[in-house]
Amino acid sequence: MKYLSYLYTLLATGFTLAACSDHEYICNDPEADLNAPVYHDVNDLYQTYDLFWKPTNGWVGDAMPFYENGRYFVMYLHDARDGGATFHPFAMTSTTDFRTYTDHGIVVPCGEDNSQEDALGTGSTIKVGDTYYTYYTGHNGNLSPAEKIYLATSKDLRTWTKQTDFVLEAPLNDVDRNEFRDPFILKEGDVYKMLITSRAYVAAVNDWQAVILQYSSSDMLNWTLEEPFYYNGERILECPDVFTMGNYQYLVYSNWDWAGSDRRTRYVYREVGSKTWTTPEQPALDDHFFYAGKTAGEGNERYIFGWCYTRENHKDSGNKVWGGSLVVHQLIQNSDGTLRVSIPTAIRSAFSTEIDLLPKVMNGVTYRNNQYVLTSGSEDKAIAIFDGIDDAYRIQATLNPSSAKRCGFEFGASGNRSEVHDLVFDLETRTLNLERILNGQTVSVITSITLPEGNEFDVEIVVENAICVTYINGVKALTNRIYQMNRNGWGVFSQGGEAIFSIKAYK
Repeated sequence: MKYLSYLYTLLATGFTLAACSDHEYICNDPEADLNAPVYHDVNDLYQTYDLFWKPTNGWVGDAMPFYENGRYFVMYLHDARDGGATFHPFAMTSTTDFRTYTDHGIVVPCGEDNSQEDALGTGSTIKVGDTYYTYYTGHNGNLSPAEKIYLATSKDLRTWTKQTDFVLEAPLNDVDRNEFRDPFILKEGDVYKMLITSRAYVAAVNDWQAVILQYSSSDMLNWTLEEPFYYNGERILECPDVFTMGNYQYLVYSNWDWAGSDRRTRYVYREVGSKTWTTPEQPALDDHFFYAGKTAGEGNERYIFGWCYTRENHKDSGNKVWGGSLVVHQLIQNSDGTLRVSIPTAIRSAFSTEIDLLPKVMNGVTYRNNQYVLTSGSEDKAIAIFDGIDDAYRIQATLNPSSAKRCGFEFGASGNRSEVHDLVFDLETRTLNLERILNGQTVSVITSITLPEGNEFDVEIVVENAICVTYINGVKALTNRIYQMNRNGWGVFSQGGEAIFSIKAYK
């Protein structure tokens, strides 16, 4: 079967097609600049992801990382999308460098069809003595309660045994027994704590709230419900994760708002020993294409593991689909306790071979002193376009917007560029947006974050197939999936004034 992601565009512009493989077309557009990069239509379903890892036979759901002896073991909900009666068993991958991964396959399977473990839900792992304990969620929406907490143990992190005599379910009163999932384990002194996502009545505010319940135990088997660990007015607080760095304790969670339109990985923090949580001015650690982030690390080195959504039919016009590729950011602590998000050093260093950037098209561009100076009027768009790159690559750039109102990076910049995706530094709104552009008009803003302070930006963009992760000034990250980006041209642009780019690219 052959796929045409942009059939309507091809027909409308009279493209001629030449089949390049079973899953790719190359399009020569007679209306485009003769030097413009050729347009490739690649079905992402057949792409291999190594850096933004996914298994060959499925996709990554909620990640549950565990660090030991220099290696990150990442359990995750395996999203096979095979229509099976049971779904989301725990699978595992591991890495030492966030660049190469070892696939360990399914490690905790689902239960029998129609059992409480019809589907598995997020959990966490802790090591006690020589034994690893993984608590996880058993979910079946046809049962009441729909969710219970179960336990599996291992001696080597690879072979797991379900402890069938252990089960924890929500109390009968004041807790939503159908929203009772995502157990996270931590140790405080000699006491173990289990945090569970739910909704519950909170006496302190005399209302039902989104709650992270708190249980305590001395033996990992018998658990006592205590006062809530955290609560707020959201619908639910998924995938809680807690860690301590220096003098601060952090709670990371993924919010599910009442409208269902603002689901992002967020954090709050407090000084060690305090009971009062502080919400930072900018609590989101990325935008909504990075979800269910959970952390692991040692000492003051901390990484957050989330997944980037896919889309229906692997097309940019499709609706978001749960599950996708693994994305890892580094978390760095500021002196006031807030966090910044940066590219992991090992990912940056993995790209060491510089790529010769030879512009195919330059409109309104002057190249001087190793810089691209783009000058545009109030309506037009100055742009420099480069050929697409087959392999994973990293763009490193310094951007000085100068007098430009909008500037940034364009992806899918092949053929006549009737449809592109612009990563826009909007200096009027002070936001970084990914915008889908049709015939020069913005038809949707896909993701958006606030720009850091200042008027010059150090930008790193890591690309693999359809995944694009942007880091700004080493303090913020924006994750996106752009199917149109696969193998196609890319460029830099300016609108409404002058912008100056110093830019390099590495494989």
